[in-house]
Amino acid sequence: MQIMAASADDLLVLSALVQDGIARIADLHREASARRFTVAMNRFRWELVQQGKQPARVRSGLMIEGVSAVRTQKLNRGNPDAVVDILSLGFTADEDNPPAGCLHIMLAGGGQIDLDVECIDITLADVSKTWGSRRVPDHDQDG
Repeated sequence: MQIMAASADDLLVLSALVQDGIARIADLHREASARRFTVAMNRFRWELVQQGKQPARVRSGLMIEGVSAVRTQKLNRGNPDAVVDILSLGFTADEDNPPAGCLHIMLAGGGQIDLDVECIDITLADVSKTWGSRRVPDHDQDG
């Protein structure tokens, strides 16, 4: 599967698809000269669960174009094997310079990655075969 987002409505769909995606810090890459930020993740396939199929994951890449700056909060950047769990994607428009704005990648545990972007220009691509998952992420669990 490959899907692109170019608007706030598209971003809602993409956010649902990457929810509970798991990545290592080493899988987060800023390519400053290309103005790109990429995330290689093990994406939970919510679309399969919604169809009544077995839970599964797939290796996926999230590519965000037109990135001019990256800021992070509560990331253990000193440990390349530390794991982050994506909760959602959001966007705050720059009212003085549309369609520019800030793309927010919200992470479990209060972490966040903020990307200043020229516009919403994101591609999500699955790059492996799907494999079974033992459990479905449970957001109602207390810990």
